[in-house]
Amino acid sequence: MSEIVRIQGLRKSFGQAEILKGIDLSVNTGEVVVMIGGSGSGKSTCLRCINRLETPTSGTIVVAGNDVTCPRTDLNQVRQNIGMVFQGIHLYPHMTALGNVMLALRKVKKVSKAQAEEQARQHLDQVGLAERMEHYPSQLSGGQQQRVGIARALALEPKVMLFDEPTSGLDPELVGEVLNVMKRTRDAGMTMVIVTHEMQFAREVGDRIVFMDQGVILDQGSPEEILSKPRHKRIQDFLSRMH
Repeated sequence: MSEIVRIQGLRKSFGQAEILKGIDLSVNTGEVVVMIGGSGSGKSTCLRCINRLETPTSGTIVVAGNDVTCPRTDLNQVRQNIGMVFQGIHLYPHMTALGNVMLALRKVKKVSKAQAEEQARQHLDQVGLAERMEHYPSQLSGGQQQRVGIARALALEPKVMLFDEPTSGLDPELVGEVLNVMKRTRDAGMTMVIVTHEMQFAREVGDRIVFMDQGVILDQGSPEEILSKPRHKRIQDFLSRMH
């Protein structure tokens, strides 16, 4: 297995508050790593440091051979390798689903309009939105909007996909459709780092579960080790509250 993400000694403070207190984590190509833990444990901050939406206070992060923490690194270049899907759905309201995905391809990949349209259609089809391509975000359900966001990220052909609680805020019946698309993305061999509160999903898709607590990795292992036979009382308490 070749390593595609390596995080060493990652610390992040906001003012006096230290949110990440020395994270070491590596992710292999094709692996699905699921981060779980209580609110404020640092999961989302860790994810946002990987694609440099947050600047680490110290430590190094290497993605696909590029040190994203080096000041000389071209972040726009690096971010082409890193797809990101957020909790909130950031679509342009004045553009159709197709337009939203095409825009990413035109701006980031600099492909021709015809090529962008062909690729956008392909990716929207893959997330089950062939019928809804000409719809505007306001005409789509929350789950459909989130799937457009996934199609947009996948269209850039990243090497790693980051998901930050992509189903939080969705109606329960819409959660499944987003999780199904994520499962298909995993089955296609995509490397994924996922922050989620969906424990059943974590168990089904995760190769490795990372439990974060108060800015550190408390434990990590297979879904069986972390979710079925947790070694720490803190994790036992967390899981009993989640059920």
